[in-house]
Amino acid sequence: MVLQKIRKARRTLQLGLTSGQTGIYNRYLRENEGWDAHLTNSKQAITNAVNRFNPKSVCILGSGLLLDVPVDELLTRGIGLNLVDLAHPASIIKKYSLNPQIQFETHDLTGGLIHYLQTTKLKDINFFTLINLVSRANAYTTDADLVVSLNVLSQLSDIPIEFLKQKKKLTDWQCVELASTIQQKHIESLPKGKSLLISDILEEFYDERGSLIATRPTVFIDLSNLTQVQEWQWDFDTAKTYNEDAITKLRVVSGLVH
Repeated sequence: MVLQKIRKARRTLQLGLTSGQTGIYNRYLRENEGWDAHLTNSKQAITNAVNRFNPKSVCILGSGLLLDVPVDELLTRGIGLNLVDLAHPASIIKKYSLNPQIQFETHDLTGGLIHYLQTTKLKDINFFTLINLVSRANAYTTDADLVVSLNVLSQLSDIPIEFLKQKKKLTDWQCVELASTIQQKHIESLPKGKSLLISDILEEFYDERGSLIATRPTVFIDLSNLTQVQEWQWDFDTAKTYNEDAITKLRVVSGLVH
């Protein structure tokens, strides 16, 4: 049993699950001016949805460090929060674990892909098994009055696909196919008529003169079912730590799922 736990811990470290949130916060500290505008827009989108639906409970999918959630405002309005993530930061648990309005739920929003990669030998992993696993997975459900998919849609596939690419288990087209399957399943899981999606959809790369030199999609599915759509640009990385050849900005959309 101890050996199994050690192996699982090693695979978790290989997948990057334990370092992702730390990396996000460190980048925020470096890029706070550009990030603050994005975080403010995300919070405002949530506030607008709350004003529209007047919920008693809100489920946040991909709650993370709560940088993009107007927590104090929601709590002041007496709203119950269900925070859903694969791994909740210790600092957030410590801050809110005794608050009766807040519940923590640990859930793999990739449809079990993370757990599968943690517990399966590399030689047994193949593209078609992964696609079938995600396609047949039970969708996450909640009875909350408002569901918010918060800056997580494009990220769901990042860690597992990066791991699989490093291990040479997927081709480029298979990576896109797996990512789109994960994203489609996530969208289908959001209750229509009471869900808000906030997600980056495109990476934009700029040179030092501010000229756009390249783009790369981060979402590979149709989002035309969104209404009340808003769009903004997120100054994600100006120090070229994400892409050493360019300044990276993200195109972000928010909208209600119908």
